[in-house]
Amino acid sequence: MSQPVARQNDPVMGTDIHILIPPSGPPVPTPLPYAGNLTQALSPDVKVNGLPVATQDSISQQPPHIPPPPMSFSKPPTNLGKVIPRPSQVLVNGKPIARMGDLVATCNDPVDAPTSSITAGSPDVISA
Repeated sequence: MSQPVARQNDPVMGTDIHILIPPSGPPVPTPLPYAGNLTQALSPDVKVNGLPVATQDSISQQPPHIPPPPMSFSKPPTNLGKVIPRPSQVLVNGKPIARMGDLVATCNDPVDAPTSSITAGSPDVISA
């Protein structure tokens, strides 16, 4: 299905699971919101509405996760996510173009997982 093309600064939203360490007791898997924007590894030469296009492996970044006091992270979050687009016949610089709804593997524990997605794109440029 055709979806709006993702570009620089388009939002990425989801929920990460991080392992938090309480002052006493066992580690606790804890859901934390992921709310970032596409900011890195964007197309250097293809733009939509004047903004670089996102592709496979483009990176989202969010403000740092903050553990609820008095807990701490078992592994410090990277606060980054990597775009995993659905199959597409539209390539930009040899990579599949990213669209609204595509998954993003974000900073979960113990490893990154596709628990977030691109939630907006260019309203006037769509791609299958």
